[in-house]
Amino acid sequence: YPPGAGVNNVESYNGTSYTEIAEINTARNGGATFGTSTATFLAGGFNPPTTYDNVESWNGSSWTETTDMNSARVGGTGDGTTTSAIVAGSATGADVAKAELWNGSSWTEQSDLNTGRYDANMSGDSGTSTIYFGGTPPGSLANTESWDGTVWTEVNDLSTGRRALG
Repeated sequence: YPPGAGVNNVESYNGTSYTEIAEINTARNGGATFGTSTATFLAGGFNPPTTYDNVESWNGSSWTETTDMNSARVGGTGDGTTTSAIVAGSATGADVAKAELWNGSSWTEQSDLNTGRYDANMSGDSGTSTIYFGGTPPGSLANTESWDGTVWTEVNDLSTGRRALG
């Protein structure tokens, strides 16, 4: 995350050490990553002054540009797989509360988060049961929201505000 420059380096961890693997196509910082070691998405990010809406998919050996999100975002968080996923939040402009759902072929705008933020984390199954927690600004937030496949609902917050959890 060097100031003023995006990076395209990717490394894989085998339980003992890191190995350099195929680079992403578009150098950037702050993108949402989620998936498995053989099926991963990198969504959004920025390389000053550009914020990206593009998405790259990892198949275990190479990165491929896939369908762009509707909104460019940096600091967003994602959860799911390359066939069913959700991405939410952003550090940029009007997109701080936006959420988008991936169905394997396209991104669809969903209901917004109740509290727009970035540098949060997500956990769940992406389609119908996901929680979005922590984040910033201002400071470190404790907010926790649950996604039921249709709307975000505020639920019990973290006991301590946290950010940059990913």
